[in-house]
Amino acid sequence: AASISASPLPTGVRGVVAMQHVSARVLRAVLASTIGGSFQFGFSTGFVNNTEMFIRHYFIAMGAEASGNDRHFNLMWSLAVSGFAVGGLLGTLVFPAVANRVGRKWAILATTGFCYASCYMIAFPAGWWALVLGRVLVGIGAGGACATVPMYVAEITPVEARGTLGTVHQLMITIGIVVAQGLSASKLELLGDDGRWHYMMLVPCSCITLLLLMLPSCEDSPVFLLQSHGEGRAAEALRWFRARATDEQIWKEVSSMQLELSLSACESVGLREVARDRRLWGPVLVGCGVNLSMQLSGIDAVLYYSTKVLQDAGIALEWAQVYTVLISLVNVLVTIPAMMLMDKAGRKVIQSLGLGGMCVAYLIMTTALVTGQHLVAVGAMFGVVCCFAFGPGCIAWFIVAELTPVHARGFATTVGLGSNWLANFLVAFAFPHVLAALHAWTFGIFAVTTLLLTVFTLTCLPETQGRSVAEISDFFAPAAVLVTPAAARLSSPPVSPKLSRSDSWHSETSTAASTAVSAGLVTPLLACE
Repeated sequence: AASISASPLPTGVRGVVAMQHVSARVLRAVLASTIGGSFQFGFSTGFVNNTEMFIRHYFIAMGAEASGNDRHFNLMWSLAVSGFAVGGLLGTLVFPAVANRVGRKWAILATTGFCYASCYMIAFPAGWWALVLGRVLVGIGAGGACATVPMYVAEITPVEARGTLGTVHQLMITIGIVVAQGLSASKLELLGDDGRWHYMMLVPCSCITLLLLMLPSCEDSPVFLLQSHGEGRAAEALRWFRARATDEQIWKEVSSMQLELSLSACESVGLREVARDRRLWGPVLVGCGVNLSMQLSGIDAVLYYSTKVLQDAGIALEWAQVYTVLISLVNVLVTIPAMMLMDKAGRKVIQSLGLGGMCVAYLIMTTALVTGQHLVAVGAMFGVVCCFAFGPGCIAWFIVAELTPVHARGFATTVGLGSNWLANFLVAFAFPHVLAALHAWTFGIFAVTTLLLTVFTLTCLPETQGRSVAEISDFFAPAAVLVTPAAARLSSPPVSPKLSRSDSWHSETSTAASTAVSAGLVTPLLACE
């Protein structure tokens, strides 16, 4: 063990060593929550891409849609697709509070009701209203899962394995996307036709059922139990998850959790306090910009509408669906190395290179679509997905937690994720109408937005890797302010009387926060209530 900690190991080897600390019970809880929650998120994202034509035929057959009325169909279809983002915003705002009140495990289980109801409404909609409502409901469940599953996974996993298991959430999302698109591709002869697309919804139903069967027998988060029931109950949960751990190891981990919670034992701030302090509103605005870059980069236009785009360019529907599946498969394959690279290079470097690469790929794609070079356009879409996975797809989820001090992290994360979902809605709703107007030139818009976002990243985003909250705070301080240790503490929250008000507070807080965000924690574990 001493030799392992003394010398750096390759990322893959570190992952193998870390997984030796993970019990079968932890793996069971992680797989149950991510298959029933994260996978559902990805499946709902990928479901609409290849099924558009089947659902159109369904509504024409039942008399709810007139054949050839493209304008009305585009309007209703964009509402159905973007309804997912509306529900996602609601779920993201509501479920963190539910998780803090009833526990992470029961909050995850609560998402299943929305998902069950949505599956039937989407599979056999009684009209456009039912399809839109079903998409909103599944969005609520997916948004709730997005907010609670990473939190639960990070809090039950040993520190040594948090980085490895923290990627399972994102990996399950990408797998859900490719499964949905693969099942609905006509060329693969699975469920991709007018008579069988309904039965695709049996897949998320099965995953939710698996969640209901497996997760109730698992323990809840030890961190939540420590907050709500005390040390004894938290230790009991840890003994369940750490079957081979000694009592000394259990209580050492409980003490570590108590330290993290005590460092965040402060009064959280709201809009008024943030607006008064440039060291707070600066990171909040930049965090919002990074979250907006995730959606305004155009990735959802690819994930939601790539089949429609390729078909509009003249590619046959069956082959357009196949290319969409391949694009999503690439997204799965690049997710794991992208997560590993995240801790090797600086956040600012990764974000700017990812957005810059997407800009170049969009320029190539637009040129190829305009000139009719379809295979080049598909290759450029591969490039867009790869650059996104190595840039905005990794950074946006945790950058807010790294930019902001603990007492402002809850507010900043809420604003950041809220802007993310609102931008998701904007792209999902507007894209079909823009495509109908601009056709092959449509992705030129995203070439411009990614260029602007690259400039924004280079000029406004500070490097956060390896830096304390106080150091990052100095980046946003007015130029005339002389930064001293005392001045750096001005942006820090009041601390518990038991803690020293020395500069070491910043170092300890930054270490605790870095541990949490490295675990893939989307919703802040240490945010004050």
